[in-house]
Parts: sequence; structure tokens; C-alpha cells
Amino acid sequence: MFRELTIAAAVVAAAIGLAPSAGADPTNDFSDEPGRYPTDVPGMVYDAALNGPCTNYQLFTFGRGRGGQPLVCHYIPNQWPPVYTGFWVASYPLHGQQDIGAPCPGPKSAAQSPDGRPMVCLGARGWQPGTLTGAGFFPG
Repeated sequence: MFRELTIAAAVVAAAIGLAPSAGADPTNDFSDEPGRYPTDVPGMVYDAALNGPCTNYQLFTFGRGRGGQPLVCHYIPNQWPPVYTGFWVASYPLHGQQDIGAPCPGPKSAAQSPDGRPMVCLGARGWQPGTLTGAGFFPG
């Protein structure tokens, strides 16, 4: 009986000693909590899910998915059968709130204007409101 209790106690002690710590890591400044990413924008949706439905496809279109993945709400017109919501799709890396025409870091970058419109970087033209798809740039 004593031997079984000793073995059980040793197994529990080993499991506790080898288990990863569940405490917060103070060096992780990018936890998956609202407002914790340096590039977050006003009106950000923090419970977005890739390919999930969304309704904010005109203003304040950005959200964060699992693990902080930047997402943007897109509406596809003329769908059949008709769908009256947008869908969360992957976004270019988000660079926070920017002014229209301000210099930008380069292509494949996204930002939000002060009035909530999505913007993309257009090189020498700077940040411009609109979206960039495989079919080209669509001014917003």
C-alpha cells in the first residue's frame, strides 16, 4: 500500500514539474486580446473568423482572427444565390490608422483612414482609400 502511494505521488509530482507554465508571459506584448497589437485601428472586430460572415464591409472593415491574424470584411456583389453579408478574408499586413496620401512602406500593405475607410499602399501615391484585388484597385 505504501509503495503504491509513493509511486502515485511521484507520478503526480513529475506531471506537475513537466507541465508548461500557464502563467502569463510578460515578454509577450502581442497577446490575442483586444487592443494589444500596435497596428490595431479604431472599430476593429476582435472575434472575426476567416470565411465567416460580416456586415461591416464599407467602414471600419478590419478585424482579427485566431492568433491575431489580420482580416478584412469583403462583400462580393451579384452573388448567386444572393448573399447579403460580406465575408472575412485575409488582409495584407495592417499598418494602423494613416492619412490619405501619406508615405507608405510598400506594396501589399493595408491601413485605415481616419474616417474608417480601408486603404492600400500605392507606392509613390501613398496611402489611398480602396481595396486591391486580383482584378485591380477599386477606389473606396
